[in-house]
Amino acid sequence: MFANQYKINTSTLATGTTATTINIPITLEYQMVDQSDLIERVFVDTETENAINPIIDYEKTRFLPNDSNGVNLDKITYSLNLNGAVTYEDIGLNDNDIKFNTDAFKQTFLVLSFFDSDNPLTQNLISFITLFSKITPMDLSQSNVGVNSGGAVKPASQISLTFSVDNPVINPMGNAEGFYIYDYKDELELNGPPKYLYMKGTFNNAKTGKSTNLMVSDTALPIEDLIGKLHTRYVLVRINDGYYYEIDSTYSNNVTYTTNNATVKLYQILAT
Repeated sequence: MFANQYKINTSTLATGTTATTINIPITLEYQMVDQSDLIERVFVDTETENAINPIIDYEKTRFLPNDSNGVNLDKITYSLNLNGAVTYEDIGLNDNDIKFNTDAFKQTFLVLSFFDSDNPLTQNLISFITLFSKITPMDLSQSNVGVNSGGAVKPASQISLTFSVDNPVINPMGNAEGFYIYDYKDELELNGPPKYLYMKGTFNNAKTGKSTNLMVSDTALPIEDLIGKLHTRYVLVRINDGYYYEIDSTYSNNVTYTTNNATVKLYQILAT
């Protein structure tokens, strides 16, 4: 920075002078010498904000099942038909497998995989539920005898390929695994649009080691038509009193409702 210099020679001042005046010109011209505040505010703070990942709420919440009229469900039953095989005997298990609860029986299970889309080429797996084979009171020769009360187990030919899940509040002795769905709570606005999940089933037979993919149609279909018959749609909503899901009976024809109960039928994939 440049400045004008002045020298004052006291010998040139008149005798007895007690004061003098120096005129210093002042202009509006200036020079930028320090921009640290500007750099800190405009550049550093902005880039720091850009470098911080957005806050994502990964907390999940529990969704309760309702029917199409908004009535709470007590039971959901997944019923299988594997090209005509509808009992455990039909898929190779015998009476002793059921009676003695062998690995061939208890390690036979149904997997429900939930995706964010019904397009197999672009869908992402969101979650899955595994339902293992279990003896229920309905599988005993006397339906009013508890599983642990000595009731005789029905023959394998009389035990159907069904997997039921129960409301643990209504039926604490039932199978509650898979009754609720858990999903991210911040993806749904209160009374806002619903979120859709698309379920595709797979059955795993521990007796034969065979895994069977399932569809929602009870008839064989051409390959090009199978894509639209693989999924069952679940509708997730958030309303004033909580989070709920409905199994959509209008998206596919394999879902039926009775009083406080829902049945989802799944069939072995057959192509023509």
